[in-house]
Amino acid sequence: MLHPIGFIESCFREKFGTPRQGSLVPSAPARLRILPQFIPEQSLVGLSEFSHVWLVFQFHLNTNKGFRSKVHPPRLQGGTIGVFASRSPHRANPIGLTLARLKAVAGDTLLLEGMDLVNGTPILDIKPYIPACDRPARPRVGWVDRCRAPRLKVEFSRSALAGLEKVVPRRERAQVKRLIAGSLSHDPRNPRDRSQLRPEKELAFFVLHYDAYFHIKDGRAVVSRITAADEAARGRPPLAPGLL
Repeated sequence: MLHPIGFIESCFREKFGTPRQGSLVPSAPARLRILPQFIPEQSLVGLSEFSHVWLVFQFHLNTNKGFRSKVHPPRLQGGTIGVFASRSPHRANPIGLTLARLKAVAGDTLLLEGMDLVNGTPILDIKPYIPACDRPARPRVGWVDRCRAPRLKVEFSRSALAGLEKVVPRRERAQVKRLIAGSLSHDPRNPRDRSQLRPEKELAFFVLHYDAYFHIKDGRAVVSRITAADEAARGRPPLAPGLL
């Protein structure tokens, strides 16, 4: 039986728009508070000496009905690959692994960056990143090296910039803008969902306390609006203030 040691507080509030891998959006902040029964005043001793940590987590939002031996990673643009040759969340067991930058340990809480987990994700374990053990010489990365993920140019419309000034506190505006741009630069759309791929189709994702509306055309992601999210209506785990 596995028991979460804590739950991620992440700037990403829903699956859509959350980066597909860690470190793709280096400025993406998160916190992890270790639950009291795991005695954080003892179990975290020495961890602050490390710059990065591995987080073992549960894909708690999966809707899998059964095991599928082949999956469709987004960068394959509709192609298939064996599930164990991918990092797809749709696995035999809903367990994931991600690498995050450890900014600091503050009491029972880890302050993290480069997050690719949705808010409320259960964390099962923490392991320090050790280059001598975790970074092999001359690794091969298979099909991933042949299928480079596209990068989009991100632009903010006048309406989006006005919305940013209206709903985001001044001291947080630059980081919120970086978060939105970093997430959209990796194209969050599902390449198998034709409705999302229609030119100039307006989509939105939920980041921190805001909805960022955008459309994509000709290799550009244009942010059209930024509004305060109706958090009470979303049914998502709350986000405590002060994450940025």
